[in-house]
This record gives sequence, C-alpha cells and structure tokens, in this order.
Amino acid sequence: MYKVFLVDDEPSIREGLTTIIEWEKYGFQVIATAASGREAIARFEELEPDLTIIDIRMPGMTGLDVIEEVRRNHPDSHFLILSGYADFDYAKKAISFGVDGYLLKPVDEEEIIGELGRIATILTRERETMARHAGEDTVYREHQIEALLFDSLEGAGSMEEDSLGLHWPHYQIVLLEMHVTPDLQRGSVMKRKLIEAFDHKDRGIVFSFHSGLGLLSKETITSESSARNLYDELEGLLGEWEVHMYGAAGEPVHSTSEIARSYTQANRILGERFLFTEQRIILWTEGSEGESVVKPEVEAVDGAHEPVEDELADKLYYALDIRSSESVMRVLGEMEERLVPYHRTEQAIKTAFSQVFSLAFNKLAATNQHMHSIMQEHSVLINEVYHQFTMSDLKVMASEHLNRLIQRMGGGSKDTVLKQMIEFIQRNPGENLKLEVLAEVFNYNSSYLGKLFKNHTGEYFNAFLDKVRMEKAKELLDEGLKVHQVAARVGYANVDYFHGKFKKYVGESPSAYKQARTHSSIKGTATDINEE
Repeated sequence: MYKVFLVDDEPSIREGLTTIIEWEKYGFQVIATAASGREAIARFEELEPDLTIIDIRMPGMTGLDVIEEVRRNHPDSHFLILSGYADFDYAKKAISFGVDGYLLKPVDEEEIIGELGRIATILTRERETMARHAGEDTVYREHQIEALLFDSLEGAGSMEEDSLGLHWPHYQIVLLEMHVTPDLQRGSVMKRKLIEAFDHKDRGIVFSFHSGLGLLSKETITSESSARNLYDELEGLLGEWEVHMYGAAGEPVHSTSEIARSYTQANRILGERFLFTEQRIILWTEGSEGESVVKPEVEAVDGAHEPVEDELADKLYYALDIRSSESVMRVLGEMEERLVPYHRTEQAIKTAFSQVFSLAFNKLAATNQHMHSIMQEHSVLINEVYHQFTMSDLKVMASEHLNRLIQRMGGGSKDTVLKQMIEFIQRNPGENLKLEVLAEVFNYNSSYLGKLFKNHTGEYFNAFLDKVRMEKAKELLDEGLKVHQVAARVGYANVDYFHGKFKKYVGESPSAYKQARTHSSIKGTATDINEE
C-alpha cells in the first residue's frame, strides 16, 4: 500500500476525500490528515508519505509554500494539488515546481481515481528501480533484512544470500530500545541519523523492529570496550535529544542465513532490559552469564512462589514509622532481592513493588490520622513505579520519594534505638510484632537486641509487649468495645489466648473487668445525681 497524506483547511474536504474513495482498492491508504500548511510540515518527517494531496490556498502557509519547504529535504516527494477555478495561475506555478498533477474542486471521483492510477504506476516504477539497485539503496536493503529476519523467525525460511547484495566477512545484529524525553515522535529523524552514519558509509544496515531500531553491523562488537565505543558513538549521534537508550548485541555470524540467530540472541537479552544495571550495549556472552547484567534467577524451592508482599510492606511501614532512612534503604534492597526472583518479568516486578508501597502507605495513614494529606501527596510514587525503565531507576526513584516522605514526617529520629523501639511498640500494639523483625528493621542481631532491651526496660521483649497490649486492651474495654474486638485490636487472633493473657496480667477476665468498670461508672453517675 502507498501512503497518502491529505492536507486541506476545510474539514468537509478532508472527510470527503477520506471516505469517497476506496483507497485500498487502488493500492493506497490514507495515513493522516492535516488542517494547515504548518501542521503538514511538522508531520511530514514523521509520516513519510508516498503521496501528499494538498490544497493550493490555505491561510498562513499555502500549499506552494509547503511543497517548496518539503522539497528542500525530499526532492523526490509526490504531490497532487487541489485548486479552484480562480486559482489556476497558482496551479500553473505549482506544475512548474514539478508536482504530479492538480485536481479542481469540487473533486470528481472518477478524476481522482484516474490520477491515482497514473501515480501508482510512477511509484511502482520507482520501487522497481530501487530494487534493481539494492546494493546501494538503504530502504530496499532494510526491507530485505526485515524479511530475512522475520520470515525466518516465523518458519518461512530464509532468502538466498546474494539477494541482500552483501558479501561481508561477518554479520552481527545490534538491537536498540530508545525512549525519548519528551516524546517528540522523532523516530524517523533519529533513524535517518543512524542511516547516514552506517548505511551511507557501508558500515551496516539500519532497520526497524518491534520496540526500536536494529543495526546489521559489518563491524563486529566482541568486547566490552568495543560495545562501549559503539554506544558512545550512537549517543553522540542522537545527542540533540534526551534519549534513554539500551542495547544488546547478538553473536557475529559468517553468513546471511545465520543472521536470524544473532537477532534472536540480541532480542532475548534486550527482553531483560528492565534488569540492566546501566545504559550500554550488552553482549550475547553477558546475557548468558547474567551476573553483570541482571540479578541471577534462582531455582524455585518449596514456598518460593508464596506472596511476600505483605511481609515486606510491614517492614517498610516499620521503617517509615520510625523515620529511619537507613531502614528504608535496607527494606528496598530486600524487596529487590526477594521480589525479582519470584516475579522475573518487568510488569510483574513493578506490580509487586506497587503493592508493597500501597500496603505500607495505607497502614501508615490508618495509624497516623495526621498523615492523610502527606500520604496523598506521596501516593504518586505508586504510579511512578510503572514509568521507570530499569530496576536501578526504580530503586533510585523510590528511595528519593521515601526519604522526602520521612522529612515531611519530621525527619530522621536521632533518639536511641531502644527508645525508638519502645515508642514504636506503644504506637503499634496491634501489629504482629516480633523481636526478629524489629532487629532487621533496626539492623541489629536479634539476640543482642533482646539483651539490650532487657537491660534497658528490666523486662524481656515479649513480656513488655504483653504489658503494652494489656494496657491498651483496658483502654479499649473502657471505651465499650466487645472482647473479641479488643483482642483483634491488640494483636491476638485467638480470643481464648487473649482471655488467658488478660486474666494473668489484670487478675480478672476481660468480661469481668468490663462489667466491673460499667457497674462502677453507673454507680458513680447515680451518686452524682443524688448529690445534686
């Protein structure tokens, strides 16, 4: 199909031309429309149409202005102009510019079909000419490369070696995934830059693939230094844009029939791009070893696929609640260590990280009422997770957000670890608190921390925790909560176990305590009334 670009300032003309003709029937496809000359100029590089049908008179920038501007960089582009009877002098001038013809408004369907047939013949002849000069024409060779790669991968076989017109000693595929900030739709312009540097200098052939650009390289890249040199060159060529670029190189091969194998290797490595540790070109050898590129995948063991997000969310919540940047960084490290081997794919890893952040934030907001506004501001972190290119980027972004959150919460605490622990327990008696978990959060050996805690408080950790929970339970019973509700609020899933703990600590059962406090309250109220 030949690509058609329609340019006219009248919406009725654009819509009419789009619908009145069965474009596909005549070998054409309308790929875009534009309402002004300036819009046409802005989009021409991106669209690269085979034929542009353009109004000769438009406000601001006429069709002639557009043709003249486009022809500076695309002298062989094809144009059909639209004009009214009053614009015939303009039409004659346009013909002198070398346009392919003109159509009078209102456009006659049969007339435009006739013009399309004539121009299709011209375009077909041009493509046949390009095919005869395949060794010199980069566009044709790119199509041949794509056909060789993708037909081979789909099991359709590969073409004969001479069909590419290449007789190189080696062939190597390098794949590039590029993200432009801001997204300026500059793909075709960047591609042209690379073509000038490689195709035009007989160093390789640039082609498109599903997520970026590829290079069939005549020069082999077999060492980290040669990969770095190529990356630096590419970065320099694209320096006018803010490009995040990641690359992968397959193994050099000796015949065009083996190029698909090099492509498969590079594509597999690039599929792990989220776990790349830096922006560079990764070699096929590194991809197989994995250690310098990605975190090694661990073998599944019993329980390896059980969800760990809840546990990590608790640890992150603890670290945030004590306002400890060091603890937050340790938890982020543990999240990477534990979540990446479980989930492995980019989307699954990002989802797991988002879930941990969301659970921790919800818990922090639930236990600190004044935190709601701060939490809303920092909930953007959860969405930002999905915009990160690599695991390394994700960790940097998360650490920056979480450290800012700690500062908003009052900054890192300078109190002693033991004082922080005691305050944390008093704030969170209903959590499933364990000395081992708190020791991880505070970066202490659990046995050593237990001894320090006993020396500081005079009580063992579990005894102190029970005391705090029982005092909190008494408060909740005084507020009128039911026994099973109180048990759950102070961290006891088993009501009978809570009943025994409470009776041992207070000297009577929770029900008896509640009844006595209620009776005392009623009696006190009656006495106050009698005194009045």
